[in-house]
Amino acid sequence: MDIKRIAILTDTELLGDRYQTDFGLSAPISIIEYDNYKLLVCSQEHSDPRATVRALKDMGATHLWLCESVGALSILLEPGDWLVADDYIDGTRGQHYTYFSEKAGGYVQQMPAFDNASRDALITGLTMQAAANKPAAAAQNRRIFRRGVYVCVGNTRLETPAEAAFWTRAGGHVVGRFLSPCLTLARELEMSVAVLVHVVRQGGNSGVSLPFSYYLDVLEPAVVSLISPE
Repeated sequence: MDIKRIAILTDTELLGDRYQTDFGLSAPISIIEYDNYKLLVCSQEHSDPRATVRALKDMGATHLWLCESVGALSILLEPGDWLVADDYIDGTRGQHYTYFSEKAGGYVQQMPAFDNASRDALITGLTMQAAANKPAAAAQNRRIFRRGVYVCVGNTRLETPAEAAFWTRAGGHVVGRFLSPCLTLARELEMSVAVLVHVVRQGGNSGVSLPFSYYLDVLEPAVVSLISPE
């Protein structure tokens, strides 16, 4: 039986237990239960990302999905829009990008950039949420974009207006902070990765991240779609 356990990385602080790994203590990890299914949820904080991703893997995670409030780079996007990314640009530097820094190896194929089955499940969740008119779908704008390029600028700050203009010219559609280096670390541990973002601001401007509870109406049908496909 193909058992799937999904871990969620989000951009708002959550309570949870920390787990010891060879790379130190993980970020707090909480467990949310849907009937008989357990969802692992964490925010990166300032812990070594290698510790957090390793702890999620040790807890049985086979998938890592990022749920994040982001800025719009494309003029087509507005606050309130949802987007499931199909590619990314990594604009970060100076982080721990691999578990193999002291060994030969560590190369991970990045094509496709994200797991297509996970992307399909998230799109299904968004579609079902909109059809049911759930609270998260009641925003003034609730358009669903099924593809787009996510730009990661690092989790210590937001992008500047000049950086937003630069990444727009480079082909980015949304800009966030938490995908890298967790994406490459998770893929080294053979986890499937996907990104669900909600636009809350224009790139180069400040904004307020949505609480994780905002994503639950999307995640519940998405998880069911992935673990119990028709």
